[in-house]
Amino acid sequence: MLNYMTARRTAVALASALLLAPVGLSTSASAAAIVIGSEGAVPPLDPHRMTGTPGLRVIDAIFDPLIREDLSKPTEVAPELVGALAESWSVSPDGLTYTLKLRQGVTFHDGKPVDAAAVQLNFSRMMDKDSPVYDTRASGNMTFLTRWIKSTSVVDASTFQIVLKEPFSGLPRLLSDRRASIVSPSALEQNKGDQLGLRPVGTGPFTLQAFQQGQQLNLSRNSSYWGHKPGVDQIVIRPVTDPTAMAIGMQTGQIDIIPSASSQQVAQLKVDPSLQVQYPEPANQYFVRLNTRSELTKNPLFRQALNHAVNRDSLAALLDGQVTPAMGPVPLGNELPRDRAANPYRYDPTKAKELLSAAGISTPVVLKLLAPNSGPGFGQAAQIIALLQQDLKAVGINLQPQFLEFATLVTTEGPGYKDDVQGSFNGWTTGADSTYWLERMFSGSQQPPGGVNRGWYNNPGVDNLFTAARAEPDEAKRNDLYRQAADLIAKDAPWIFLYQDKLPRILRARVTGVVPARSVFFDYSRIGVR
Repeated sequence: MLNYMTARRTAVALASALLLAPVGLSTSASAAAIVIGSEGAVPPLDPHRMTGTPGLRVIDAIFDPLIREDLSKPTEVAPELVGALAESWSVSPDGLTYTLKLRQGVTFHDGKPVDAAAVQLNFSRMMDKDSPVYDTRASGNMTFLTRWIKSTSVVDASTFQIVLKEPFSGLPRLLSDRRASIVSPSALEQNKGDQLGLRPVGTGPFTLQAFQQGQQLNLSRNSSYWGHKPGVDQIVIRPVTDPTAMAIGMQTGQIDIIPSASSQQVAQLKVDPSLQVQYPEPANQYFVRLNTRSELTKNPLFRQALNHAVNRDSLAALLDGQVTPAMGPVPLGNELPRDRAANPYRYDPTKAKELLSAAGISTPVVLKLLAPNSGPGFGQAAQIIALLQQDLKAVGINLQPQFLEFATLVTTEGPGYKDDVQGSFNGWTTGADSTYWLERMFSGSQQPPGGVNRGWYNNPGVDNLFTAARAEPDEAKRNDLYRQAADLIAKDAPWIFLYQDKLPRILRARVTGVVPARSVFFDYSRIGVR
């Protein structure tokens, strides 16, 4: 009890320090202001350089991409795409040329007009090494999009054209990525390197009013916004890295929205009648990525055995029902509809032992994995690993985890696993709503340094299906090709498919306009208060 009380007093003190200390403008919640808690410090607000959900959430308020997801209504699959700075778009019969008609009368926060030349300058920053605004970091961060692009051009002031290297039907979804937001040409020309992120100028529903990096930032409503007008004058983004302090902030009225809440926060706050809990369940996956080059885990029968050995219902119970057991590589909320009844890897220890025997694996055997000791979505990583150890031990596999700080884990696995590492526990949200996400995770061409297939998985049959799907303009036929690829991936089991986080958000009851669409983001243009 003494330890609990000490921890509680520490959390309260931390909450006071983080939530009550004034920084710049007044931050008290009022009818004209909403305070959003951020689970991490907000980095410089340069969309083309940005990584990580905390920063992308702020990018989403200040900038617009050419195409947006419609977050005004819940859906079973990925949100529908709608026009943003591009009012409409079309593709040539050969699937190579996309023509985007820009919305008329839109201006950047600095008053400059949005035209095709402004859009072209943004793409030059990512793609043209001879451009005066070219940025190496932005170029590297945007390869998920630019790798498909042969050239871009200005047709006229209101028409922008993208020519692809090969047909790719997934381009519109990639253009809706927050990192593909369009920045004011004046800001690009006047601010180099890190300075652009400290002076962000976009077209979004809010403008930056005050920003002290690593602390809170204040956004003001853009009265000239081209779309739906927000119902609040100001949004405050307040970083609170301690989950207990964040929950206390909600209880005491210092925070109005926790955009991604932990199961502990939900359990603590759901009984409060002044708060509401939403379960948007955006597309995401938490998994153990396996090293398909390592002597032990290169055997697909062994990988299948691992999947049958894990009791995903126990994981869901541990996380207080906040997660949905994963049934393969396609998450709910992806563009590809998932058959909820399909589950090739039901919990079956007997089947796991049979597969181990068929694989010629003599037990007991040691499995070495990396795991985060903290980080977004990993507050209970140690308990999850403990359950995995228990399940795997029952079939003769001794799981030996090496815990690392989250950023260190990402850096360590980034170049791909070394032979002495057999995998890692991790998760992925960004882009998981797109069918193309399957290719990013599992294509042989996406092995490091060319991508994030860090377990070296390679199946030529899967890659051939990806190539055919990218070029297929018919949605039903394209989905069938991706589904065939997903079935092959599930059979190969390059991951231990664990669960999908429902990623609940907690809102004060007075907040309006935020609906549980399948996304970690929400529509800032519709946010308001009662």
